[in-house]
Amino acid sequence: MYSALHNHDYYSLLDGYGSPKEMLDRAKEIGLKAYAITNHGNAYAFIYYDLIKKKYPDIKMIYGCELYECEDITIKNKESKYFHLICLVRNEQGRKDLNKVITKSNFEGFYFKPRCAIEDLKPYAENFVISSACLASKLARESDFKKCIEYVNEYKSIFPYFYLEMQSHSHQDQCLYNQKILELSRITNTPFIITTDSHAPRKEDLYYQDKLIQIGRRSTNNDKNAIENSEIYEGCYMQTEEEIHECMDGQIGYENVCIGLENTNKVADLIEEVNMPFQKPQLPTFPLPDGYKDNNEFLWHLIKQGWKDRGYDKLDEESQQIRKNRLNYEMGVIHSMGFDGYFLFVWDFIKAAEKLGIEVGKGRGSAAGSLVCYCCHITDIDPIKYGLIFERFLNPERVGLPDIDTDVGDRDAIIKYLVDKYGEDRVCQIINYSYITPTVAITDVGKILGFPYNQMQKLSQKFTSDKWDECMKTNPKLLIDNPQYAELFDIAKHLSGRVKTVSIHAGGIGIVDTSVNDYMPMKIGTNGEHVIQVDKHYIEDIGIVKFDLLGVATLNLVKEIKDDLHLNPWDYDINNPAFENDRLTYELLASGKTNGVFQVESAGMKDLLIRLKPKLEQLDFEVISVILALYRPDSMGALDEYVEMATGGSRPLSIHPDMDEILKDTNYCMIYQEQLLDIVKKFGGRTYGGADLFRKAIGKKIVELVKKESEILRNEIVDNGYSKEIANKIADELSSKGGYLFNKSHSYSYAVLCFETAWFKAHYPTYFFKALFNQNKDKAGAINKYILDAKYFKVSVKPPNINHSGMNFTVDNGKVLFGLSAISGIGESLSKQIIEERENNGIYKSFSDLLTRLSLGKASVIALIKSGAIPCKNKKEKLISYLKSQYQPLKFSNVQSLPTYKKLEEDWGINLKNYIISQSGKRIVYDKEALLSEYNRLKKEQFNETQKNRFKKYINDNKKYLEDEQFWEFQTLQVFINDNPFDVAYTFLTPFEDIIDGEKCTLVGIIAKVQKKKDKNGKQFAYINIYSSFGLVEGIVWHSQLKEYEDIIKKGQQVAILCKKDSEEKVIVEKLKPYNKWLEYVRKQGVKV
Repeated sequence: MYSALHNHDYYSLLDGYGSPKEMLDRAKEIGLKAYAITNHGNAYAFIYYDLIKKKYPDIKMIYGCELYECEDITIKNKESKYFHLICLVRNEQGRKDLNKVITKSNFEGFYFKPRCAIEDLKPYAENFVISSACLASKLARESDFKKCIEYVNEYKSIFPYFYLEMQSHSHQDQCLYNQKILELSRITNTPFIITTDSHAPRKEDLYYQDKLIQIGRRSTNNDKNAIENSEIYEGCYMQTEEEIHECMDGQIGYENVCIGLENTNKVADLIEEVNMPFQKPQLPTFPLPDGYKDNNEFLWHLIKQGWKDRGYDKLDEESQQIRKNRLNYEMGVIHSMGFDGYFLFVWDFIKAAEKLGIEVGKGRGSAAGSLVCYCCHITDIDPIKYGLIFERFLNPERVGLPDIDTDVGDRDAIIKYLVDKYGEDRVCQIINYSYITPTVAITDVGKILGFPYNQMQKLSQKFTSDKWDECMKTNPKLLIDNPQYAELFDIAKHLSGRVKTVSIHAGGIGIVDTSVNDYMPMKIGTNGEHVIQVDKHYIEDIGIVKFDLLGVATLNLVKEIKDDLHLNPWDYDINNPAFENDRLTYELLASGKTNGVFQVESAGMKDLLIRLKPKLEQLDFEVISVILALYRPDSMGALDEYVEMATGGSRPLSIHPDMDEILKDTNYCMIYQEQLLDIVKKFGGRTYGGADLFRKAIGKKIVELVKKESEILRNEIVDNGYSKEIANKIADELSSKGGYLFNKSHSYSYAVLCFETAWFKAHYPTYFFKALFNQNKDKAGAINKYILDAKYFKVSVKPPNINHSGMNFTVDNGKVLFGLSAISGIGESLSKQIIEERENNGIYKSFSDLLTRLSLGKASVIALIKSGAIPCKNKKEKLISYLKSQYQPLKFSNVQSLPTYKKLEEDWGINLKNYIISQSGKRIVYDKEALLSEYNRLKKEQFNETQKNRFKKYINDNKKYLEDEQFWEFQTLQVFINDNPFDVAYTFLTPFEDIIDGEKCTLVGIIAKVQKKKDKNGKQFAYINIYSSFGLVEGIVWHSQLKEYEDIIKKGQQVAILCKKDSEEKVIVEKLKPYNKWLEYVRKQGVKV
């Protein structure tokens, strides 16, 4: 029996293979005394081992990490090496200390890897066991043996529990290193341990582990000098004691192997039992303002303020009493559960968002059912008015934290506020693990096995389930029909379900009273985020309260419009009857012209709005909420039923008048979870809390559980005085539909934002589209689509203007102007210079004034002219004039001295005899003045000819800037502004961005470039650049299509292309037609054009 002290599971990303369970199953099988978790630079797996360790009572669990040691974490260059070092925690304090080390290695030491120096470990040395690790260690990389002795002595001087490490691998490098370790042990009197550096449970698993390594190296930009890339994984599995002897006895001798294995058990004995901090969530302490004794008192203070803000003090006595009773009930539940402080934290960061100018959503999720939230301005939906239920949000009969989801425009700014207020060691975001799905496994493994990309893309579409076995059940003959995929399927099956990457949870924020490191370490995100190394499923289980903040781009659109218009907020407040019943807004929604309107922009949503036009024209706000609640894959049947009932005048069969009363607002169709609660409460005699337990149970859609709960409800209904027949009908109805109902509080909250954006579009279309363009400024396809839509709303969109445009889209004289930064080749930096100069010294009075005041490069000026930013009657003439002005002719100057006479004759062809003045013997006197004049004349002739050629070359070199005039606007702005030749087609074509990769679609555009090439068989194919209303798209035309359509595939040709979408920028061309012929064709097919 020995202890495995160096192991990697699949939380050593794309390096380790086994799951925690697989690793511990193997540990149990081979009879290990202890098992250490030592993943690379992280503690991702700790929670998962702790959750299952009770199933392995005979195995001691040791928590640790293979750290990246470096000399100095402040040095960040490619010459700054890092090495591996094993660190095991000895006790509970050691667990927290390792958390600190890992966190610091991320926050301060990250450079390719999270690095730490020995000095970072030194304060915690008593609580660690350190071992020298593998062939990637400092000792292994150092060839000077004397230096190695110094390193060992340094380690020993710092760490009282330091061990040298050998590994049971048979390759030559490891064998020599093991012998080196043995000698270091003897000389320095340092104990050694033997490990297997396991990256897989079993030897046969190393085959699949190797494939993970290949995927990692192919799919990431790994540093070529990274230590992992040179690691040898032979023998890196969990070996039996016999296998270790078989491998190492010949290397260091049987007795030494026994000593090394015995030392692993001694290390295990040094280590106390350590547990992860599983506990009830600990609500952090809210910093109360002076004058309040506790959270409850301050929360009541906010409620009383909100009572007046919401106008409740002006309601009649009965309405006020209803709300007072509700508030007293809610506060009783909140206080009894100890959640007063939770509401204060949420109130505080929402208040901060308002002060920071950040738009906050009206509500999200079930929190809109709380009157306390409404009075505290946490939500903006009156739950009494809309019949929203508190217990759907916070159920006194179901223990659990409240879950207030908050939508904001700028999530990062609010997180910064929280970090600044509470401290960076008390606030964290939450990690998210991405697992290899069967789809991803097929494409990744196909890539490393050399299968064609398109073939794998097509094949992967058959693997739609999250589970490999379910995918194969769906495709039972796939392997039989495709034996060439046998190896691919085998590897993909084994890799499915393993962790591939980590990211950041979209909403979760944790706040603690002490330090996040007391719970788990943090990693650094790609943008500097502080991310705790435990995911959303267990964050609260280890005692950290989670607050959900979600970034919603539409809120920034709304904020931009509000900032532009400076309207009275009451004008667009859902509590304002004039706003809620605005006919123009309902008409816009009913028309389906809802591009840019929150949640109803898809073709399916537009169709649904048009189908429900009669209801929308009745100014029925409920309809918007129902649409958002029903437009989901699992409730399409209920949606069709609702549309039929809402527009056809009929209704479902009545079960009982008491049920009709609950369902009347939704045309007697059951849509909401809140309706279910009301039905269970009314017929079953339960409290709302009890009714919510029923909802939660059947929502799990487990057949046996649904059956059991339905039977209980059936009996309750009968006991409550209703007939057995009624009980059966209600129980059956709820059990069949209950799991697919939607949260009314959420759909109403989002209905408000939907209505608000529609209201702005209906009443202020120019400002709406300006903001919409800015929200999508980097998406050429979206801009083109919205420009077409803007024309319908009579909004004029103009090219950029050097004297009027801002950085981004602006409104100028009632028109939307493109921003300067939208021009290709200008960018934000130069745009800023142009704008600052204009603001500081006035508008540019002329083209020459612009060139004088700014140091503009040639490319920038050309881009400004082509985009239309330089006002002129004719862009081409303006560009020719500019290019001519940039030509700098050289000036000829006469020389004052002659070259040699020999050069005059040989190089310049001057007959010297014609310039003799006198001759006496060998002495000849020339007329130097005349010669100089002739020489300068010839030089000038040569200069003029050279200048002529130079100018011709300049013209030829600049002709390229004058080509493709019809494309200039598109080249510089990626859109058609004034004359979109494809306006008609885009009224009925599915937008390119809505097409799923791999699906067929029709694309219309202008062929801007044709580049012919030859494939490996010598057959010609072509790449074509297509200027379409969805931006620049590259098309691949394979040989057969090129041969068939060669007469159409020409630069400048307007075409319609039937193609398969490969990505947002690329398509595979299948068929082509000239655009006008295609338009005729679709007209004949009955399409209204």
